[in-house]
Amino acid sequence: MALGRPRLRRPGGLHDRARRLPRRVEGGDELNPDPLSLRGSTHDVGGLPVWFRRLSEAPAGSPKVLLLHGGLSDSRVFEPLARRLAVDHDLWAYDRRAHGRTPDIDGPLGFEQMLAEAVAMIEGPIGGPVHVVGHSDGASLGLMLATRRPELVSSVAAFSGNLDPSGMAPSTLSRAELAEALVAAVAPDYAAVSPDGVGHLAVVVDKAVALWYSEPSLTPDDLARITCPVLVACGERDSIERAHTLSIHAAIDGARLVVVAGTGHMQVAEAPEACAALVAELVAGSR
Repeated sequence: MALGRPRLRRPGGLHDRARRLPRRVEGGDELNPDPLSLRGSTHDVGGLPVWFRRLSEAPAGSPKVLLLHGGLSDSRVFEPLARRLAVDHDLWAYDRRAHGRTPDIDGPLGFEQMLAEAVAMIEGPIGGPVHVVGHSDGASLGLMLATRRPELVSSVAAFSGNLDPSGMAPSTLSRAELAEALVAAVAPDYAAVSPDGVGHLAVVVDKAVALWYSEPSLTPDDLARITCPVLVACGERDSIERAHTLSIHAAIDGARLVVVAGTGHMQVAEAPEACAALVAELVAGSR
């Protein structure tokens, strides 16, 4: 069924989706601007050097968790949450193509390319199966992984994912206004680590907006094939329509639904303690 013209997020939601990455954890502790940098490395995925890192030194046998960031974000967004899981979870993250420390290449962004990249990282340096924690586009990617490569996925914690563009709340912003707002919102964080330089950001933003207008393209029937444990979570003031989140939850047999109180689309950064507790419960129940 045709989706019609995709609806964009309302202005607040737009800035939620691409808000600047957190610089402090709860309690006022400064984040190292490049934490765990000595553990960072790259893995060749079809000629692209994908930057990844291990965020913990948990004991042998600890559950392996892969953190998948959202669009126009990068793995740094999970640092406050990771600090709360690092003692007894083997945490891994990577920066997707055109995000964080991974460069861009010619061509559009797309979920099929993102899926191939994720599979290459799991089957390569990270090793699977993994418990997937995804935020925004990363949540949609995590659900896609569970439907297409179930042998690689032990569980999925999907924070603020969507099945298709209809799940995004309406906005009065034009596409050009959206791109301009996003460039302004993410420029400082992008410039801090991107190997492409801040001059390339407008190109990446245009690609991300084009992606959000057209993908993902999951269906409830796709989700019905998921057999691993799943957490479906959203923020109380999320820019994903609540009815859309409910439809995701309803499509997955046995899934748990949680609305994270007092948060918007960026609940993994706004409430890392609560989100970490949800992830820990899911992982513990999946072993």
